[in-house]
Amino acid sequence: MHPNQFGTHEQFQQFYNNALYLLNYFYLERTITLSSRDPEFVIPAIKASLRRKNRLMRAGRIEKANELAALIGKQIVLRSKTRLCKVDGKTDSKVCGQRCVSSPVESSKIRRLTV
Repeated sequence: MHPNQFGTHEQFQQFYNNALYLLNYFYLERTITLSSRDPEFVIPAIKASLRRKNRLMRAGRIEKANELAALIGKQIVLRSKTRLCKVDGKTDSKVCGQRCVSSPVESSKIRRLTV
């Protein structure tokens, strides 16, 4: 098959399909389940990071686990700031720095999310 036989779009589509296949083959999807018992600041990315930190701790890789714990702490602080910036009903964009959550109360049903 000669490269000029297909147009640019077809070549890109073939490359994209191959890349997507390789990503799906080597990096499997994980399902993270969040329930009403999880704290409000926990999102799937944080929960996955906590699981990884626990795995590192059990494997004896304490230094790497401590680095990850510091990163998780920063993510939790950022998540808490964005959740709490509208509790008074006032929005101060200088304090929040990001879009505020519309309501501090979220649904309490179990959510299954893929990371």
